[in-house]
Amino acid sequence: MLNQRFGGFIMKKSIVRVALISGAALAALTPAIASHSWGGYHWGGNGQDLALRVNTATTGVWETSIVDAIADWHQSTELTLSRVTVSANAKKCNPIAGQILVCNATYGQRGWLGIASIWLSNGHISQGTTKLNDTYFNSASYNTPAWRALVACQEIGHDFGLDHQDETFNNVNLGTCMDYTNAPDGGTVGGFNYGTKNNRHPNTHDYDMLNTIYGHNDGFTTATTSTNFGIRQVGKAPPRPLPSEGSGDSPAEWGRAIHNDGAGRPDVFLKDLGGVHRVITHVFWADPAADRAR
Repeated sequence: MLNQRFGGFIMKKSIVRVALISGAALAALTPAIASHSWGGYHWGGNGQDLALRVNTATTGVWETSIVDAIADWHQSTELTLSRVTVSANAKKCNPIAGQILVCNATYGQRGWLGIASIWLSNGHISQGTTKLNDTYFNSASYNTPAWRALVACQEIGHDFGLDHQDETFNNVNLGTCMDYTNAPDGGTVGGFNYGTKNNRHPNTHDYDMLNTIYGHNDGFTTATTSTNFGIRQVGKAPPRPLPSEGSGDSPAEWGRAIHNDGAGRPDVFLKDLGGVHRVITHVFWADPAADRAR
């Protein structure tokens, strides 16, 4: 658990109200901030900072990247995160109602480094998963701290409802994990100079975007840190039962493509589960050369 690292979980909104106001003002003035909410998707919140449990079914090689990513996102004034190690089937990575589950496994040569899936109930995120594909991260091309940090941070960020700040792979790094790149640590790669910034962590724009997404009161919360895996209700809440199967590992299981990345590849998929339930999957594709080199 990360309780000791984070120094306890306090209601951060009351302490940083001035920062929230200034962040909201900045969000109104800065197009980059306003542009990287993922379709407005968010967990239902009751006006307090959102308490979310992030379960991890990950192996030791991912420990530093996962711990750092959760600690980084915990710095948001909108999120109070707790990490719990669980014995889940990482291959299936089935969601847990009201919580996030992060898994790593050898999912095969399916073309992706990581995927994040969010389940929507009545338009609010009700559960989320992140999968990290060791088939690629065990290869020389991606088995680096920088690549692991970028993909772990970005996919977990999607589970909160964040999109990318930039989707072009071969331009200068923005200094945020919510930026696609071919060089997470910057520098010159393949003859292109990606600049001096690394894309291992969130930046101020990401935190301001979370302020914008979660700076309101839904009257209920779809998140729970309890172990009964139910949805804590105050007033209106999504109906039960929530879908409990994972999103799958291939485009055929993700539904229809609704968005392409900067390289023209479909990277967001929507699957209608019937009633008020949908699952949306965000894909971080590997360089096709990584498959050819295996």
